[in-house]
Amino acid sequence: MISYLEFILIISYMAITYHIIALKYRKSRGFPYFSRISRTFLVSLHAFIVITNILLYFWLISKDFNPISVILSAIGIILFAAGLYIIYWGSYSLRKAVFIPENKLVTTGAFARVRHPMYLGGIIGAFGLALFAGSVLGFIYSFILALILSHIADSEEKDLRARFGQEYVEYQKKVPKLFPRVW
Repeated sequence: MISYLEFILIISYMAITYHIIALKYRKSRGFPYFSRISRTFLVSLHAFIVITNILLYFWLISKDFNPISVILSAIGIILFAAGLYIIYWGSYSLRKAVFIPENKLVTTGAFARVRHPMYLGGIIGAFGLALFAGSVLGFIYSFILALILSHIADSEEKDLRARFGQEYVEYQKKVPKLFPRVW
């Protein structure tokens, strides 16, 4: 059983570390303008933050594991797998833009469906694991994660509007931020 203090510490760690990621979009000319070493460091830091948050989330739901039914657990696993796929698809779509700064807006692949596919994948995956585990704390964590990632996406979008101008504004009008249109 997890204590409320442990839960608050995990949520606080998530909020602080994910906001560290958002700092790379503030008071700079944009991520592509960093040196290759700086970009590598920032991507590595980003990966470290994501991995530590995932490990803490796994620990959280393992301590709050109360599976409700086999069907809901199966749906949770499917959602988790879908989330992982969306993260991979987004990463694959973005691969060249991170290390080969062509200063071109990526609007293909996963980015043709949503502007922040990797955040969407993380949210879906987190909710899927919470459903699999029947974890109320996992659902609360996932909801807070969605709010934080939406806020970080706003920081990224300020940078993208500054870098790409009207092209990004038009892209924003056509493609939803986090959740794809279903109609």
